Amino acid sequence: MYREDMIKLEGYIRELEVYQGVLNALGGKGDSLIASSAILGTLAGNVTLGTQSVFLASQSRLHIETLVMKINGKICVGQFHRVLLQQNEYVVCVAKKIEENVYELFSVLSPSTGILHMQVGMGASITNFKKSTNKGGLVWFTLTCVIAFTFIIVLPQNFDLVNFLIFFSAIFTFYFLFMYIIKSSAASLIYLSENSEQIFDLYGFKNPQEIYLFTARHEDTSEKLILESIYDYRKVIKDDPYPEDYSDKK
Repeated sequence: MYREDMIKLEGYIRELEVYQGVLNALGGKGDSLIASSAILGTLAGNVTLGTQSVFLASQSRLHIETLVMKINGKICVGQFHRVLLQQNEYVVCVAKKIEENVYELFSVLSPSTGILHMQVGMGASITNFKKSTNKGGLVWFTLTCVIAFTFIIVLPQNFDLVNFLIFFSAIFTFYFLFMYIIKSSAASLIYLSENSEQIFDLYGFKNPQEIYLFTARHEDTSEKLILESIYDYRKVIKDDPYPEDYSDKK
């Protein structure tokens, strides 16, 4: 369900300030959800959930940058993995009003550089998020079956039926328990895709329900780091409403 408080802002960046900080991923109960998301992402090659693994590696804290700037006199505040923006750069933002003349940034798009900043974890539509989750479940189920049948092949011939049933019961109990944890993680993260899809729609991207930006994550060559939820979005969005000379036409 779309939020009613998201709006689009655009203009030149004024009075840009950037601060270093950390982001607590999911609050006090986040560690178990982060862990299961990281496992699924690693197992399935699933970037939608796998992006959360960076939180696990840093004990649920991600080093981020906080920006404060003005757009047409409006004070805009946002947190992103890195801030790759410059003073006087023309940007198109999606934000929500949090108090009089103060806005929280969900995303910042720069037509001149082709870089789209989004809040950490955003970048996939709801449909793609669910597909990725299902893919992770299928991969895990397949892996479970392969391990089970491999074990049977190498078992000694005196492995009786009782042991066989105990073994398979343990395997499938573990599988369903694991999938329950994964589904719980997915449910806790779906809002990121809901927000992402609405942002794509506000930007005027075609078929926002089909967009998957995780394959276009931006690489920071100075830090030798692939950034979370910062995208070279034109690698995915071919019919771009914001060409490089967009600001010249305003």
